[in-house]
Amino acid sequence: MPQSNAAFAETERVPSETSTVTRAQLAEAVHRATGLPRSDGAIHVESFLELISATLREGEPVLLSGFGKFVVLGRAPRKGRNVKLGVDVPIAARQAIVFKPAPSLLVRLNPTHRNKAGRGRTSDGEG
Repeated sequence: MPQSNAAFAETERVPSETSTVTRAQLAEAVHRATGLPRSDGAIHVESFLELISATLREGEPVLLSGFGKFVVLGRAPRKGRNVKLGVDVPIAARQAIVFKPAPSLLVRLNPTHRNKAGRGRTSDGEG
């Protein structure tokens, strides 16, 4: 029987030093939330991650409403310094991925969080 909201919270997590969520745990959560076979859950997770990756490779932002936005930023070349040798080291230009959380995600993580305009919701629904 599918369980929509609590599927991930009830997914068995293997304790580790960092408590990182794995692809297998995400696939299990999809399985529990939708009732699809576990293998289909894994396919959906992989497809979702590949879609995000492909979009970012094209330089396009990925907006997940209520969660946040992934944006590709260009980092200019710069000079670094090798402190041990005391010489300048060139650092090449590169692309970086930045995540900007949605205000509603920040409220869920920090129930007393208010946005810049002083508005926001608290966990008890006030505000």
